[in-house]
Amino acid sequence: MSLETSIPHIRFLFFIFFIITLFNNNYFLKTFLYSFLFIYFILLIDSIYQLSTGYNVFGYALDSSLRVSSFFGKELILGSFVSKTFAIIIFLIFFLKFKYKYFFYILLILIAGILVYLSRERSSFFVFFITFLFSLFLIEKKIIFKILLIITSLFLLLFLFYSKPLERLYHHTKFQFKETNTIFFSERHRLHYQTAYRIFKEHPLFGAGVKSYRYLCDKYPYSVANDILLNKKNITTSKKDGYYFYFSQLHDSNEFDAVLIIDKDFFEKYVSIHKNNIIFIKQLLKSNVDKSDLYPIDPRQNFYSKKKNFDIVKIGMDIFSYYEFKDGCNTHPHNFYIQFLSEIGIVGFLFLIGFIFFILKSLFIRIYKYIKEDKISYDIVIFGFYFSVFFPLLPSGNFFNNNNSLLLYLPLAFIILCHRR
Repeated sequence: MSLETSIPHIRFLFFIFFIITLFNNNYFLKTFLYSFLFIYFILLIDSIYQLSTGYNVFGYALDSSLRVSSFFGKELILGSFVSKTFAIIIFLIFFLKFKYKYFFYILLILIAGILVYLSRERSSFFVFFITFLFSLFLIEKKIIFKILLIITSLFLLLFLFYSKPLERLYHHTKFQFKETNTIFFSERHRLHYQTAYRIFKEHPLFGAGVKSYRYLCDKYPYSVANDILLNKKNITTSKKDGYYFYFSQLHDSNEFDAVLIIDKDFFEKYVSIHKNNIIFIKQLLKSNVDKSDLYPIDPRQNFYSKKKNFDIVKIGMDIFSYYEFKDGCNTHPHNFYIQFLSEIGIVGFLFLIGFIFFILKSLFIRIYKYIKEDKISYDIVIFGFYFSVFFPLLPSGNFFNNNNSLLLYLPLAFIILCHRR
């Protein structure tokens, strides 16, 4: 299974070579630039239409969380697509030395920013923002403050005009920080990372294999199911002494699950003699609500309890646990670094670390030349993009996913092209 993915991965080297060969003259580069500007413009119109009507022009419904996806439909990757491509467009605007380059630059930042903002993708917004900051090193020092003021003013107007995406981008992130003490990943992501770390411990040198995470995540000793069940946040404790009673029934056409802790004296006096008559017990408790503590459970949650009906429980005793997910499974661990460690081990991870050092070194050299020599390096925005997308604490997609790989390898072609000129 891993060989089927890893061996054909060499196609991306041919892809880079093809891009460099095809775009080795300004005509094709301008065609590429105009095509993407057109795509962004169409995406903007369709996204606004989808947000206004609830459907895009092809009938794709707006997600229930109000995350705009436009032509991507159920795949909520509009922000990811834009944030992973707009660095190339900025590079081409300056590399091709457009006559009105600053007008196109501001226009592109505004359109891309609106699309990422409407998508409500927090990782994509981070990549967009960091890439934008590095793109400022493409602007002449004498006008950089003016350009920055214009862009900041436009986005402040956007936030004032339509502030709903800030609920997810800011307020939800703030809540997440309180929950996990980090703004970069949620409790769900932590479970992914914990599972991947267990896989890495068992296969440290070469990893378990490309795309192996999805097949191993629910198996011993990698599964974190037990950790979820023992997590204090997911455990409910009894507020009174009594007898444990779990029941599930239909209520108003909806499934209704609950745990009752029945008062000890009441149980022994009225309930114990009817232990086999569940219907009678439910009716009895319904008319004596003060004789039991009710703990409702969302039937969509994964419920677990060591207690059986009519077991004795004490005040403060753990009676059950439940959580939205039963383990840390997904198709990938949602972090490039952790994915490399778990799937291709330390050997593969060293290649990634080498690339990151190359990015950091390249950025340092270009920033130094800009500050000390007033020299602008056009590819700094692409290196800035790689810095943001490979930021170690940032949740990410599947590195070995075809679409994701295309968007990650494509900018490399333009870095090589820039050095050849």
